[in-house]
Amino acid sequence: MQQTNWYVIQVLTGSEETLCRDIKRLLDGELYEHCFVPMACRPHRKDGRFITLSYPLFPGYLFIVTDRIDEVSAALWTIAKFKRVLRTGAAFTPLEIEEVDAFRSLTDEAFNVALSKGYIAGDRIFVTEGPLQGYEGHIRKVDRHKRMAIVELPFMGGPRQVRLPLEIVEKR
Repeated sequence: MQQTNWYVIQVLTGSEETLCRDIKRLLDGELYEHCFVPMACRPHRKDGRFITLSYPLFPGYLFIVTDRIDEVSAALWTIAKFKRVLRTGAAFTPLEIEEVDAFRSLTDEAFNVALSKGYIAGDRIFVTEGPLQGYEGHIRKVDRHKRMAIVELPFMGGPRQVRLPLEIVEKR
């Protein structure tokens, strides 16, 4: 099975993982290839130690890879907390190939974004390790305290700002 179309499903914020589990449990596996909630990992200080927290990359959304979106959409209406499959007009809108490629280059095989590390020299940001290598030109803002970068990525037909984990280890 080699599905090619990635669709975005809007759900109630906070219920992304629960709904994804429900889809996997209730929908016929022949209808889709993957259903997932992309997650980002970032360090968080708790009681003087750093722990790693995972949070949804796109709160209120999950992704499904299928070439049978009409059947999937019809089946989704039986599941609570489902809102809608994103569409343009009357047609369901899959992600563009460039959007999928950008997304895949940032995530691992489980669709998680790992922490990137880098440094600041003058007013430029250099990423030395992690998935943000090569995306320095897309970084719009860095919050060094929260170890987050606001990155502009193509998503659903336009540029969207996404919070991705980035630790700045030094300022030169």
